[in-house]
Amino acid sequence: MLVSVIIPTFNRAGTILPAVESALAQTHQDLEVIVVDDGSTDGTADVLDQFGRGVKVVRQANAGPSAARNRGVKESNGAIVAFLDSDDHWTPDKIERQVNLMERVGERMCCCVCNAVVKDEEGETEGHTFDFSGIKPGFTEGEWTNPEDVLATRFLLFNQVVAIRREAFEKVGGFNESLRLLEDYELSIRLSVTGTWGVISDPLVIKYNDTKGIGVECMADHEKHTRVRAKVISDILAGGFGLGKGARGNLQRSLDELETEVNSITMIKRGDLVSKSLGRALGFSLRARRAVRRRSPSWPAFQGRPITL
Repeated sequence: MLVSVIIPTFNRAGTILPAVESALAQTHQDLEVIVVDDGSTDGTADVLDQFGRGVKVVRQANAGPSAARNRGVKESNGAIVAFLDSDDHWTPDKIERQVNLMERVGERMCCCVCNAVVKDEEGETEGHTFDFSGIKPGFTEGEWTNPEDVLATRFLLFNQVVAIRREAFEKVGGFNESLRLLEDYELSIRLSVTGTWGVISDPLVIKYNDTKGIGVECMADHEKHTRVRAKVISDILAGGFGLGKGARGNLQRSLDELETEVNSITMIKRGDLVSKSLGRALGFSLRARRAVRRRSPSWPAFQGRPITL
């Protein structure tokens, strides 16, 4: 089964080489690698030239990561598409294991995600993305049966860890090109209603937090990240996308919390003593409510079953 690897890049001359090499080193042989150079102005193009015909390079004016990924899919031929950021790496068996799991289950499994190890700027391990997201499958490989409910309450690193059936990707309309932040979260919500998901608990992706990309910079700006996430969730709720009542309810509660958080940040930034005190009190109350919510019986736990050979 042909898998299309899509790597969007913008001014990544220093990191693109090992990222592409990790894609080319996959043990799954039926593979094409497509790099979409989204208007780079550094030496990225020169680095990519050394791969010759082994990598298809598509160049376009800067349009953002969502547009670059969609362009890559349009230029590809695979029945499965997988995305790799140009500063991260895959282990050699990443695609092979995902394809094997999806083939064992069949068409009802619209995509497959794996765990990832996160490295800091010193190369030290910060943790694993499944742990950060509170996702505990209890098995190595299997079928995730309630991604819609779980993803309505938390974020899972998505772009680098997913392999998606082309049919499912096209059915939901691909990435939202108006988004340059949290576009992977938004896509994961829309994709969560199209079928069950494969899940692999082993970390098959190395995610680096040592480079200055859009997402890394946004995470450092707490207010901006909060406002963007609130906007994304608000748009998801407005669109509906076939989400169930439980998922919509959890998204609405998350939106209410985010709007409260924005109010808290705004009050603290006003500078006067009263506003700061009220803002901090509001933030403390919000953190307490979130902690209670995460421990309540209504908080969705991972549901799934192991898939064996």
